[in-house]
Amino acid sequence: MTRSGRVLTAIAALSTAVLTMACGEGGAPGEQGGGPSTVAPDTVTLCVTDTIGLEMGDSLYVFGSLMQAGYSPDGDILVLDLQKGFLSVYTSDGVYEGTVGSHGPGPGEFEIPTAFAVFPDGGVAVTDIVGRDVSFFDPSRSYTGTLSGFQWGPPMSIAGTPDGSIIGQSITMSFTDDGVEGSQDLARWSDLSSPEPTEVYMSLPMDMDLTGDQGAEVRTGPTIDYAVGTDGSIAVAEISDTLFSLALLSPDGIELMSIEEERDRVPLTQEELDAGALALSLTITDGTASASTSRIEDIYPYRNVIQSVGIDAENRIWVELGYGEAPFFEVFDGDGNLLFDAVVDAGFDNIDRPSFSITPYGMLAFDRDPLDYPKIYLLQPAD
Repeated sequence: MTRSGRVLTAIAALSTAVLTMACGEGGAPGEQGGGPSTVAPDTVTLCVTDTIGLEMGDSLYVFGSLMQAGYSPDGDILVLDLQKGFLSVYTSDGVYEGTVGSHGPGPGEFEIPTAFAVFPDGGVAVTDIVGRDVSFFDPSRSYTGTLSGFQWGPPMSIAGTPDGSIIGQSITMSFTDDGVEGSQDLARWSDLSSPEPTEVYMSLPMDMDLTGDQGAEVRTGPTIDYAVGTDGSIAVAEISDTLFSLALLSPDGIELMSIEEERDRVPLTQEELDAGALALSLTITDGTASASTSRIEDIYPYRNVIQSVGIDAENRIWVELGYGEAPFFEVFDGDGNLLFDAVVDAGFDNIDRPSFSITPYGMLAFDRDPLDYPKIYLLQPAD
């Protein structure tokens, strides 16, 4: 992608103001969100304890288009808002503290950041799809340097590892006599002075089209999700409508565990079809970049078996399942044993399902496509 008048359209489903909500105030999980009507002994309930966000008022608490949110090792909450173009930092109680980086084209600045990673020492990395680089910040959140020179752009999503490497999803393209071939790679960068990955864990084909008058179109979104544990292991889940596929890899790519099970295909409801999905469009014209979101009406009519994957402080793997009537999780140990199920006591259904961030530093959810206004939901397992 060049900084000319080309347009990159990524057609991918992106499927203080503190409100206290005690677990159980609205009834059982099944009564609120379509999950089980009774909580079995092997089911954990996640409570929404607070939210951060306002519909209008103080701009520090009004969000535009949330791309990512998550905890840092010191308990702060980092929020990446596409419209603001930088990371906002809040305390664990939802009080605004400051920012990481700023909007712009210079060192320590971002044009259109798409994701961030945190490291165990408190450092932060931010990937900028238009700046075509990854910027690094130390535990005090001061800018320390940039990894640039990516041929096809930086990784769209990234995660930090205990040894300071980054793991991310990037796109690779090649030109053939039949057109353009693209792949989505899950890779590791240990040498942060080189844009070439140290190791590519997997490479998956993507449906791409560079022939349109409006530039490049990526017709398929991400086909995997991944998370990194405190020991550097990587949980990888395939996004499929018929397959439960989960693997755990060592830092050097050795498969430690894998589960593959066929699941019945579950169609979207008419209400879900009518709601459509969110698309992110990136436009670069005469060196100026802009981003916007729009609705997709013609969407794939089946639910994903796995929606996302996360790893908690005890290196348990949380698999968010997408085929039910509301968000719920199956939680595994590193050997693939199912430990327990988890439901969310918040009344979410598949129309207002938020995105979940379950990491060794904490659990939260955030609205990428809200029915009312974007907000952050702080989560805590019930006692």
